[in-house]
Amino acid sequence: MLGLFIAVSFALALVVWAERHPPSGTASPVADLAAARRSPAAAAAAAAVEDLPRIRGFRPGDVIELEIIGPLPRPEDLRFDQVGHDARMLLDDLPALIFEGVPVRHLRPAQIRFRSPQAA
Repeated sequence: MLGLFIAVSFALALVVWAERHPPSGTASPVADLAAARRSPAAAAAAAAVEDLPRIRGFRPGDVIELEIIGPLPRPEDLRFDQVGHDARMLLDDLPALIFEGVPVRHLRPAQIRFRSPQAA
């Protein structure tokens, strides 16, 4: 019984120590929270990027067709921004999609086609 108590106490001490001392090369959750508080716009942008639909495996020359409810956007309504290694598609200046691992220079509005569900 005493051995079990010592083993559980040691395991608990290791867990507490590991939570307070993250491995080198990773950011501390407290530092991340402090950075988010200093820059709420950056934190909101990062959260918005995570919530967007993601396209994986998109290659130069591929064409994607999206079904959209409402009026079909014009090519000049589309813009692309680089977000880390990914590209973000903006539709009327609102984030719409993330193309994973695709540089912005490989994306053109002509590669995005839209169709209405009523036409289907």
